[in-house]
Amino acid sequence: MAKRKNKELMELAMDLGGEEAVEVIKALEKKKEATDEELAEVTEIRVNTVRKVLYLLYDQGLAEFKRIRDKETGWYYYYWHLDTKRLPEILRSKKMTELKKLKEMLEEETSEIYYWCGTPGHPKLTFDEAMEYEFQCPICGGMLMQYDNTQIVEELKQRIEALEIDLGLKKKPRKRK
Repeated sequence: MAKRKNKELMELAMDLGGEEAVEVIKALEKKKEATDEELAEVTEIRVNTVRKVLYLLYDQGLAEFKRIRDKETGWYYYYWHLDTKRLPEILRSKKMTELKKLKEMLEEETSEIYYWCGTPGHPKLTFDEAMEYEFQCPICGGMLMQYDNTQIVEELKQRIEALEIDLGLKKKPRKRK
């Protein structure tokens, strides 16, 4: 598997199921095909957790299985393998979802004026909410001042632009000499 594709797969696995998912994928890459019990043995992760990860990967379209019945016992065995053909599509979909969320956050940050007492962990309030509390912090009673969110707005704009460029929705700006 190409290095970039592998890195993207591992990042997606980390998002989906954490370290366990990364370990299961690494084991599947080595074995090519394995049962959940074999993967649990190789990774030293509980079989229930391995199954959970496999079903997460299956739901995302990153893992497939074939079911084989043991003629002697009548038991079914599931042999799992990675299927990364849909990886680019899955990553694009995740990025589009993230882009939508970032745009919503930007809209929220730019459409309201916020007030805050300045104490970390205390809430930022909209103008209407600040009026309800008579411009006093509902937690500490301190005076609410207008919150300067220009840095947050700039960071959101930069992240949106980077994602749009990455998705091919926008061209990369040329550097000036």
